[in-house]
Amino acid sequence: MVMPRKEVLRIFESVCRSVHRRGLKPIPFRFSTLVDPFPPHEELYRFSEYVLKIALDYEQPLIINTKSIKVVEIEGVKKLVEELLGRGLAVLQISIPVLDDVKARIIESIAPLPSKRLGILKVFNGCGYPTVLRLSPYIPTVLPTNEEEVEYLVGFLKDYGVKHMIVESLRIEREFMESIIKLLGISDLGFEGYSLREVSGLKPIVRFSKELRIKCYEVLHKYAVRSGLGFSTCKEGLFRFHTSDDCCGAYLLKDKDYVLRLTLWDIYRVGINPVKQELSDDLIRSVCRRFSRLCSEELSEYPKIISKPMKYHEKRLLRILKEPEVIKHIVPDLLEI
Repeated sequence: MVMPRKEVLRIFESVCRSVHRRGLKPIPFRFSTLVDPFPPHEELYRFSEYVLKIALDYEQPLIINTKSIKVVEIEGVKKLVEELLGRGLAVLQISIPVLDDVKARIIESIAPLPSKRLGILKVFNGCGYPTVLRLSPYIPTVLPTNEEEVEYLVGFLKDYGVKHMIVESLRIEREFMESIIKLLGISDLGFEGYSLREVSGLKPIVRFSKELRIKCYEVLHKYAVRSGLGFSTCKEGLFRFHTSDDCCGAYLLKDKDYVLRLTLWDIYRVGINPVKQELSDDLIRSVCRRFSRLCSEELSEYPKIISKPMKYHEKRLLRILKEPEVIKHIVPDLLEI
């Protein structure tokens, strides 16, 4: 069991306090990304509960992404999440890799069953709170793929009050991809390299082919739009399917004045093909103003611990936009403009 890092809690509180006292627009925090915010030992340490309380005290918006039913089982956590949602300070994302409980044990052997995770949506949507479903990791034919399956899923989500759907394709080492496909009893669906280049000592990562992903996402997008659900992909670069102001559902924070960083999605929305059009500083600033995004000048007002990495993110983004081969790999839709 990994022990919680208490210094992270102090840093988070310091940042929230500083942003709040300076009267700056808060930047929504993702809670969390690589690990679940409500692990089995949450009941012992109450670490995430403290994070939620700090966010509430300083009106710090959160994008809460979880697979854990602890979010409803621990009364203190449930109460804080409800209050954050009720005050427009949070969006709750629930991730599922498959609808079938039996197949779920193959993909995520120790995570709560999908049926229990979907029950979380019912709990919070009963109060009309904004919730998002993440189809992640998405595996064609395992998660809804054909029109009949997708139509049923979207109708089900609509009944549950879900406002937005995100799809994120499985990315994994090739040998594990082949093993999972075999265990699930599905045919070879076709893969492509995910990493830009192979690194010595590291096993290459693969994902499903672009053609297959586009075919699947077209169906998901079609029925999401038809039912009034927001729709986006995650780390796919297939912006043609996006229907909302941002990819993660932050736009559902309707009652809170917040700000987001500049992303490739914003470049796509203004119709800029970086191979055909040079990206000047003035052009980037105009994109930031149009979509109320934070650019480097405004970032200087924020605590250094968050402004420094965000400035690096912006520089890296602009550097990527000067490399056609990189763009083709990570955000192919930009080259279609």
